[in-house]
Amino acid sequence: MKYRPLELRMKLYDEVYRLRNLGLSYNQIIKMVQEKYNEKLSRSHISWWLRGIHSPCGNVLIMFDDIKPSKELSFIIGDVAGDGYTTIRKKIYSYIIGLESKDVEHAVEFARCLEVVTGSKPYIGKRRDGLYVVEGYSRTLCELLKKPLDIEKLKYYIEYSVETITAFLRAFFDSEGYVDKNGYVYVSNTDLRTLNYVKELLLKLKIDVTGPHLDVKEGAPVYVCKERRILSLYSSKL
Repeated sequence: MKYRPLELRMKLYDEVYRLRNLGLSYNQIIKMVQEKYNEKLSRSHISWWLRGIHSPCGNVLIMFDDIKPSKELSFIIGDVAGDGYTTIRKKIYSYIIGLESKDVEHAVEFARCLEVVTGSKPYIGKRRDGLYVVEGYSRTLCELLKKPLDIEKLKYYIEYSVETITAFLRAFFDSEGYVDKNGYVYVSNTDLRTLNYVKELLLKLKIDVTGPHLDVKEGAPVYVCKERRILSLYSSKL
């Protein structure tokens, strides 16, 4: 079997993700990769890469027993609790965990954490609207972090140490937080349970916190149902 150098495998890997993100089929990807690199990939090879079973560096299929508490995992959890997402399509074996962010540094850090936890290099790109998109592929991680998040199950990973707590909060505030002109730090989220849990963690770190408060901007529609209300948590000492 032909063995490709790692540098070439990484280029092919990135190209496959780029083309798939454009909506191309496996056959179209195979054709375009062959035209550009004079390398013919098999459908199974592409499938393994896109499903997160293999990477250019080797086998990266992880099980629940492989997931250990770490700063990187807590950062991912914090992002998924905010702007991050998981997409599960079992019929086509697609398990995507991703993030859309205006901040390139935030996107790069999320990608780094995904690579550390899953062992597989995620896709990272920039859309026409300026948002950076990061997507990784892991069935185990998606099932652990599918929404609505099971906070009770995730507490073990988040509260493992002060470092894991701060990593979770950092990611969550990067996703959902902002600072006003007076220096107050706010964080908004539609899930009241998540805000109350974030408040609990901040208090553990001895950070003064008020809220959550109902937060409706001027001119914005007011939603009556509990699931759609927007709440804010803020602190003057972050």
